[in-house]
Amino acid sequence: MKAMRIISIHIYQYGKFSNRTFHFSASPVQLIYGLNEAGKTTMMSFIESMLFGFPKSKKYEPKSGGVYGGVLEAEHPEYGVMKIERTKGTAEKVRVYTETGEVKQEDFLKQLFQGTDRALYKAIYSFDVFGLQEIHAFNRDKIGEFLLFSSLFGAEAVSKLDSRLMKESERLFKPNGRNPHLNQELETLKQLAAKLKQAEAEEAGYHQLLEEKRTLESRLAAAETELKETAEHIRNIDRAIELKPVLIEKTVLEQAVGQYPEHAGQFPADGLHRLEKYESHLHPKSAQLEALRVKLAELDKQLQKLNPNEDILANEALILELSSAYHMYQSYGEQLAAIQAQLRQSSSQAAAGLEQLNKTDENELLNMNTSYDYEWQLQQAVRHYVQARDRKRQLDEAFEAARRELEDAERAVRDVSFAILENSQRKEKEAALTAYDKAQGQHQEQMKLREQLKFFERQQAKHKKIMIAAGILFMVLFLLLGQWIPAICVGAALMLYAFTTGRKPLSSEEVRERKEPETDISPREAEAIREALWEDDRNKQHLTSLRAELQQKEAAYERIIQQFEQWEADMAPSFSQAEQFMNELGFKEDPSFLLDAYNVMKDVKKEVKKKHELTIEAGRLQKHRRTFEERVRMLHPDKNDSQTPVADVLHALRKNAEREKEIEKQKREIETDIQFHEEQVLELEQEIRYFQAQIEQLFTEAGAKDRNEFFAIADISKKLKDIDTKLYNVNAQLQGVSSAELHLADSGTLSELEQKRLQEHEKKERLDEETKQLRAQIAMLLVKQEQLEASGLVSDIKLQTEMQKERVKESAKKWASIQMVRHVIRNKMERHKKVGLPRLLETAGEFFCPLTDGSYQSIYFSETDDSIMVMNSAGTVFQAEELSQGTCEQLYTAIRFALAVTRQDGAMLPFQLDDSFVHFDQKRLNRVLEMLAVLSGGERQIFYFTCHEHVKNALQSDQIIHLVS
Repeated sequence: MKAMRIISIHIYQYGKFSNRTFHFSASPVQLIYGLNEAGKTTMMSFIESMLFGFPKSKKYEPKSGGVYGGVLEAEHPEYGVMKIERTKGTAEKVRVYTETGEVKQEDFLKQLFQGTDRALYKAIYSFDVFGLQEIHAFNRDKIGEFLLFSSLFGAEAVSKLDSRLMKESERLFKPNGRNPHLNQELETLKQLAAKLKQAEAEEAGYHQLLEEKRTLESRLAAAETELKETAEHIRNIDRAIELKPVLIEKTVLEQAVGQYPEHAGQFPADGLHRLEKYESHLHPKSAQLEALRVKLAELDKQLQKLNPNEDILANEALILELSSAYHMYQSYGEQLAAIQAQLRQSSSQAAAGLEQLNKTDENELLNMNTSYDYEWQLQQAVRHYVQARDRKRQLDEAFEAARRELEDAERAVRDVSFAILENSQRKEKEAALTAYDKAQGQHQEQMKLREQLKFFERQQAKHKKIMIAAGILFMVLFLLLGQWIPAICVGAALMLYAFTTGRKPLSSEEVRERKEPETDISPREAEAIREALWEDDRNKQHLTSLRAELQQKEAAYERIIQQFEQWEADMAPSFSQAEQFMNELGFKEDPSFLLDAYNVMKDVKKEVKKKHELTIEAGRLQKHRRTFEERVRMLHPDKNDSQTPVADVLHALRKNAEREKEIEKQKREIETDIQFHEEQVLELEQEIRYFQAQIEQLFTEAGAKDRNEFFAIADISKKLKDIDTKLYNVNAQLQGVSSAELHLADSGTLSELEQKRLQEHEKKERLDEETKQLRAQIAMLLVKQEQLEASGLVSDIKLQTEMQKERVKESAKKWASIQMVRHVIRNKMERHKKVGLPRLLETAGEFFCPLTDGSYQSIYFSETDDSIMVMNSAGTVFQAEELSQGTCEQLYTAIRFALAVTRQDGAMLPFQLDDSFVHFDQKRLNRVLEMLAVLSGGERQIFYFTCHEHVKNALQSDQIIHLVS
């Protein structure tokens, strides 16, 4: 079954990680390496969180904001590549994106992981070095509980449940307790029973009634007992009548058995089957024996043809030593080639550097001063020179810019001065504009007056309409009320108001007749004059600002000239110092490149020194290679052959040794096969003799001389067996019958038995009538008893007693149910210890043996103190506490691996191991890493988190992910 494999994880925000992505290789074993505080535990927790949900603690939540969570990309054998995204804000959100584009929720993950939760995952598939150190304290019960709880529930849930049930049971009842609930209820019931007994003694005549009732009840019980006996007797008679034909058949069959001779029953029950079985074994083994003898003859011929070369086998160890050292020879060659390449490169670089510097003598550079103080002085000199040169360039640029800006400012002042109006022109324009503005003011007043007249007329008309409407309304109202005089007065007033308000105000035509002002210019000309005056004012303001700016430009120009003079005074020392260094180094170019030339000289000097060192190292490597070649050629049959490459010679030697070793191996295998076939021949001869003896013994048991007589006796025995079978069936029918029924069936004929049954039926009817009368008398007494009990204290106490009994029953049921659950749990634990635990320890032993390189063979529990015992290859037994720390940790590792294997699940989730094997030495570490590869099966993914360098070096680079602290 293929397992789910995690391809990569992308962390949004989780603990110390922020926006980080990690990709895992296709290797089943993946090592995550990082020093302390690098984030190994954080990554483990993130993987668990993506699979099963975020932890309850807020340890890994981001402190400065951001999305809490990330994405886990995994490859599933059924759903292909899918992504699990889990984030947490106000609520936790889970989305699973499948390869087909579907989006699933949390229920899909639970179904995918087949019920595995975080607790079960950590218990089975995640452990660390601290768990390895607890094996000393484990005995049968502890390790049994640990393995049971881990494999069934993922934690010590059953142990906690049993503890809670025990506390609940003790809270309800203790044998000698006072405070438990059931103990208190029983004490209350005891007290009520005593009170009831006392109250009943105080009731007069009550006991006499009870005595009479008890007498009738005893008579009723005796009658009912006799009635049951009568009914039972009737059933026995009925059964005897049924058994009568069976007894007759039994007698007939017994007489038939007596007719057969005595020896007919001595034939073995399985005689035919045994004969067939012996013959089925005998014939194949005879044929197999003949085939083995032919095979032995062929093996003898093959053995004569095999003759290995002893001289080559004697040098096998030396050839293997040279073969194992060949990689060093190759390494020397690779190093030599690399050094020669470096030597050529250094020579080329040194020659190029000398050519660049226009020099030919390497010794001149070797004597060059490369001290730190000299280089610092050179840097200062070049820096001062470059600063002076750059300052000159800056001053040149600033001078040119200041000159251009000064010329631009002077030109701007001249242009603006020409654009300003003469004083006479400005005064003429101002006078014309003033006359136009005065005329426009009078025109505005006339327009305002016209508007006021129009508004007055509208208001007057509105008021007139309102007054006339109000007058008409009052007049109509008075007329309707019959008030004629007020109505006539109102009408007269309306007529008077209409005549008095009929004069028209001043019309608009009269207003227009008034003289309008006249001017010499048009409105367009007036607007042009106003624009010209505004433009002249703006030019005057601009001229003032340009003159101020011109003064600033002239001052800046003078300052730059002063800076030129200062620069000429400061430049001479920088040039002289740079010239001195140029003479010392033999440099004749631009001083600004002096520092670069110095650095080139230093590099060339390093390359020259490096070339000398590489030449020495190349000679040493060549010497090692010559020594190895001489040793190899000493083993070559043709020692004077110097043309064949060393690799070919070594390969030929190794092939010859392997060929001769293979011949010797074949010879030993054939000898082993011959010995094995000879042992099989002896074994088959013994088995053939054994089966022949068994057949003879079978004939003797049946009293037959040969095979034909054996089958004749078998036929007679079969007929007798049929009769015995029928007799057995008859006896089986009589098996459950009592002796009284058999005796009754033999005591008479069928008619006599039927007569007895009729008599018993009459007796039963008489007893039924008697019991009915007794029940009626008891019922009457019971009514009297209830009347007596209802009249006093007895009934109340009795009612309380019955209610208390019910409460005691309920508490007892609850306590009994708890005890039953505890019993079921303990039975389950005991069965797991007796069945599952030995099987699991057997699997652990299969891991423990290769982990210890065969030093220990098996694991079991001591029958005296239930401690873990291990047996080594010599048969010596040790307790776990007698083992070394490393071996104890190997033992715990084997048990955890066995637990994971025996508890294989369909989800096949990856392992997470946190520095679990940090105390192992290199050999133990290599063995456990090999075991991890076996455990993964090439499919299950295993993550191993460590901070130790030697663990990292034990794996390939493509299996390692580095975390940076």
